[in-house]
Amino acid sequence: QCSRRFYECAFVNAKSNSSMNILHYIVGYAHYFCTGTGILCQSPEFSSSSESVENFDLEKVVTVKNCVASFVFLWSMWHQLRAHKIFAELKVKNPNKHGIPHGDLFELVSCPHYFCEVLIYTSLSVILGLSHSHILAVWLWVVVNQTVAAFMSHSWYNKHFQDYPKERRAIYPYLL
Repeated sequence: QCSRRFYECAFVNAKSNSSMNILHYIVGYAHYFCTGTGILCQSPEFSSSSESVENFDLEKVVTVKNCVASFVFLWSMWHQLRAHKIFAELKVKNPNKHGIPHGDLFELVSCPHYFCEVLIYTSLSVILGLSHSHILAVWLWVVVNQTVAAFMSHSWYNKHFQDYPKERRAIYPYLL
């Protein structure tokens, strides 16, 4: 996640004079740091409650469930990157004004990058399982945070663009 986010910031985002609220920056930094640390702390050989490596069974790890979750994780990362590229292209075309993004998952939702973030953390939660309390707390935070942010963005688009596509949902295709 962190390396993908760095790549997007360094090579995908279009440069602008806009700035980020320092509180958002601090929350984002804390989120990524605490998520990674929390996952490691509840991983085998990092936690005293974990089974030892000697009892490691690859067949318990490589399951259909984990393979599907891994596919969803990779699919979501790809489409999140696509959404950020579409945003960057829109900013390059119209550097001084907002526009309506089109293409890929933007045809279904206003905030596909938020939708994909929810899917990324959902897939991580599925892979790590219900006993991994840290990822479940992070997953709940991401779902609530991204859903609220998507509704705010969706409302903003509808308020500022009379021709905004009415069939688009805020974050979850065909639902919300």
